[in-house]
Amino acid sequence: MDYRHLQRLVGEKFRDQSTYIVALIVGTLINAYGQLLVPWFRGAADPFVALAAEFDLNPGLALFSIFLAYAFPLCVGVYASVATRYKGRRFESVADFPDRKPDPVFRATPDGRIVEVGATTRALFEQYEVDSAQAILGDDLWQEIVSKRASTCGRNIYFDPEGASYALSHAPTNNEEINIYLTRLPV
Repeated sequence: MDYRHLQRLVGEKFRDQSTYIVALIVGTLINAYGQLLVPWFRGAADPFVALAAEFDLNPGLALFSIFLAYAFPLCVGVYASVATRYKGRRFESVADFPDRKPDPVFRATPDGRIVEVGATTRALFEQYEVDSAQAILGDDLWQEIVSKRASTCGRNIYFDPEGASYALSHAPTNNEEINIYLTRLPV
């Protein structure tokens, strides 16, 4: 178990303002039900008088009961959020992969139309006016990739406008698109 990751997720949840808003709303509803409605259902003429009597009789227990009504939804909300994010941490990590990778990563349709691109890749493509997979890989290589429809690695390409060489990897997706991964080679 990655305790640093859990600690970071808990910290993020405690910094999120919505955590406290939900706890305030749910805690208020729990308190209204437990401190006012239940005594009224049981026949108390004025539940506010019953609450005041509770404070007179045992103030520590009354305050603890009110506090608990707010602490419970806070703890449940933090746990539920952190547990969900921890279970989905791999998907969360993969989801922002195209934006974190400094080298070009994109997804294209078989005709070469680029359908998904990370921020770094978008900047590179805009700089060199790359508008299709063929514009960076060339027509012949793109046709070879489309015709094989299987993952391959290890082919090197040279992107002349940038004057850089890249190692090429690609993998087909389930929806007939192709993921392209380029890794810049040292000069």
